[in-house]
This record gives sequence, C-alpha cells and structure tokens, in this order.
Amino acid sequence: MSKIDELSQQLVDLETRMAFLEDTVETLNMTVFRKTEELKKLTQKNLLLTDQLKQIQATIEPNAEDEIPPHY
Repeated sequence: MSKIDELSQQLVDLETRMAFLEDTVETLNMTVFRKTEELKKLTQKNLLLTDQLKQIQATIEPNAEDEIPPHY
C-alpha cells in the first residue's frame, strides 16, 4: 500500500469516528434536554403537592398558638 493510500485510509477512519462521535453527542444532547424538561415538570408537581399538603395540614391541625397549654 502506498503512502497516499495509507493517508486516505486514515482520513476515512477519522471521518468515520467523527461521524459516530457527532451522533453520540447529538443523542446525549437530546437525552439531557428530555431529562431537563422532565425535571422541570417534576419540580412543578413537587411544589404543587407541597402547597396542597400545607393546606391539608392547616385544616387538620389547629395552630399551636390557639391551643391552651396542658397545665391549664
């Protein structure tokens, strides 16, 4: 094999590797994007549930300030 053929083959190999790397990077970018969106949704749900829990607790438990201490 001549030097030019070797260099051509190395160039093809490098281009092939680069194509696979570009595909991998794009796949990882999409995964990060989807997970970020999922995290945003879960954070919103968590905040909503926290608010709902606080509302429920407020209706069930009387305020400690309103209670008469046990020694009375």
